Amino acid sequence: MVVEERWLQLVLALAGGLAAELLHWYGLARKPGGVKPYQKRVLYWMTTLGMIGLGGLMPVLYISGAASALLCFHLGAAPPLLLQKVVSAVPQAAQPMGPTRNEPSLREFFRW
Repeated sequence: MVVEERWLQLVLALAGGLAAELLHWYGLARKPGGVKPYQKRVLYWMTTLGMIGLGGLMPVLYISGAASALLCFHLGAAPPLLLQKVVSAVPQAAQPMGPTRNEPSLREFFRW
């Protein structure tokens, strides 16, 4: 299916970003400890919404004119997945000194 309308490209890309984030939260739920450390903290929900929004922005940046619906969906799913891979691959520079925090970090949130 070829999509020419910008708003529909945006909706399809948002659906791709949403699918990637649903996969992220599903992956977190399958880990020991689950989603409990993240589910009530605003930071993680804002990060999730930001990832979905970033996915929705991709057709605006990459596509000029008509594009396939599948391409729009893929462009929406790619940024959350790529950022997750980048964050999880970067080595941690140093361990924090002093008392440890009980709350998870954004780095741990991206490692699903």
